[in-house]
Amino acid sequence: MKRQSSLKNRFFAGASAILLLFCSVVSLAEYAWLSDQVEEQAAHNAARHLATASAIRTYAKDVLRPVMETELPPNRFVIESMSTSFISREIMKNLNERFPEFTYKRAADNPRNPLNRADTFEEERIAWFDSHRGETGWEGIITRDDGTHYVKMEPISVEASCLRCHGVPEDSPRELRERYGDAASYGYAVGEVVAADTLYIPMTHYRIQIKEKAWGVFIVGFLALFCLMGLFRLLFNRTVHNRLSHLLETFSRLSGSPRGTPAGPLPPGDEVDQLALAFEEAAEDLEAAHHDLTRSESKYRRLFEHSPNAILLFGADDRITDINRAGLSLFKLDSMAEAFLIEAFHTLFWDGRDAAAVDAQIKEGLVLYEKELSMVDRFGVRIDTLLTATGLFDAASGNYLGMEMVLRDITRQKKINAHLAQTEKLASVGQLAAGFAHEINNPLGVISCYADLIDKQVEGNDQLKEDVGVITKHASLCTHVVESLLNFARVNKPEFLMHDLHGILDDILSILRHRMEKSRVTTQTHYMATGVELPLDPEKIRQLFMNLVINAIQAMEDGGTLTLTTRLVDARHLEVTVADTGSGISPSDRARIFEPFFTTKAKGVGTGLGLSVSYGIVKQHDGTIDADSTPGEGTRFVVTLPLGTKNTKGVPPAGRG
Repeated sequence: MKRQSSLKNRFFAGASAILLLFCSVVSLAEYAWLSDQVEEQAAHNAARHLATASAIRTYAKDVLRPVMETELPPNRFVIESMSTSFISREIMKNLNERFPEFTYKRAADNPRNPLNRADTFEEERIAWFDSHRGETGWEGIITRDDGTHYVKMEPISVEASCLRCHGVPEDSPRELRERYGDAASYGYAVGEVVAADTLYIPMTHYRIQIKEKAWGVFIVGFLALFCLMGLFRLLFNRTVHNRLSHLLETFSRLSGSPRGTPAGPLPPGDEVDQLALAFEEAAEDLEAAHHDLTRSESKYRRLFEHSPNAILLFGADDRITDINRAGLSLFKLDSMAEAFLIEAFHTLFWDGRDAAAVDAQIKEGLVLYEKELSMVDRFGVRIDTLLTATGLFDAASGNYLGMEMVLRDITRQKKINAHLAQTEKLASVGQLAAGFAHEINNPLGVISCYADLIDKQVEGNDQLKEDVGVITKHASLCTHVVESLLNFARVNKPEFLMHDLHGILDDILSILRHRMEKSRVTTQTHYMATGVELPLDPEKIRQLFMNLVINAIQAMEDGGTLTLTTRLVDARHLEVTVADTGSGISPSDRARIFEPFFTTKAKGVGTGLGLSVSYGIVKQHDGTIDADSTPGEGTRFVVTLPLGTKNTKGVPPAGRG
């Protein structure tokens, strides 16, 4: 067991070093704290003594001296009762006799009393105060031959009342000259710093006491913790050692032996070394298993992240536990953190009844495969999807653990299919309308012709003339419907010219301005900064946007705002938006608005061919037209036109590079 004892010795040696470091840090902290406390107390006492000296001078100057001047004959000066320096020095001397640990001195460069002569340090401080006259004091620790002292100094500046005694010697009181002569402490100027109240507090004794206390803390703490370490060592031998032996027996059965064969003895050494060897062998097996698991997880993670379909994993509480990038994109989520905030998968469905049905079927153990359902993204936009989902259950207990869901976005595909169906439907209706228009156009011409002949022959017969007028009016209405059918059927070939669309839009607004003012409709235009010419048939485009603007005005019965916007979608297409704030179109009607003869207007207001004709005009220009509407909030028609796909009249077609 030699190596085991060595290991323990190394451990406890390291622990002893840590213990020594800890006690040293605590002792140093104690020393620093006590030093701060002593300095703080010294600063407080020094401030109190200097305040006493200042109060004595103030009393002598403001109270005692004026009283003596009224009691004495003129030009008399009693030093013992009228000199602030003398009075403060004598009183502080008596105070120092009672508190000998404090030394007060009224240090000056040129004092009358030699006791107040400033030493080198005091002269430097007085000069510093004179050059920094805004400073009101200085304090700090200094070391001199007689030891370390805490020093607090306050500057003494010359006031106008001081010049009586410290100005010109001839003008000073006779008593001062007789006692001190006329050589020292004269020639002062107002504001000059000539002295400093100085208080010395010896700190050497306190520093020795602080060091003794710090060493005491170190020694007591080290001995106490050292005894505690001895107890821990005894506890280690009686508890941990036994547990290590038990673990060693366990690992000896697992260390490298083939399954089902007894393990051989571990190499000699202490229990920790043997356990380390067993741990290394077990760690190698775990590392290999982890490597295989990581490789498998990485493979399936790549499939998960790069799948074009949205994949979502839910826990037993119906909250999202994982989602791939396609899922974040599908639901317009910014991050995984935002996905985890979704409270339940029910909130992802457009219809709550669909969510409840999926939840019930999955928890019954059913598998859903490509079931067409509508979801909703974070902005409330409907998404058409094919849903595949399966439940996760505990193999042993059968408890529900969660759900795996795969969503394939078919929103665009459904729109394309609906668009193709609409196009085929309109094409069939267009062919029928063209044939119908040709068949009915000739009889209408005959009816109109004979109506005109009858009208000319019934002069004087008002009733008959009125009846003929009714025939002519309705024949004209039928002719207008036939012309609209022909336009819808595209029987007349458009002539394309390079034209600025903004000019056409402005002409339409100008023509309809009076009608919009009457209907309390205001207009807003948001055109591109520069105009863009594109190939178009001006008359048909004028008819197209005239229909859209008139429909927008009619939709705003109580007034509103009409907005025309143009922008470049890309380098090959221009987009025009006609938006109103009218009554809007219901979702059921929105799918039929481009069908011939379908209208939501009152009877007699429209024929239902305006949007059908507009649709045909857009298709003639190889463009697209879409409608977006919210009932009660308004409608937006978006027309997209190509910038250069048509061969314009007089303009050669673009060649191929």
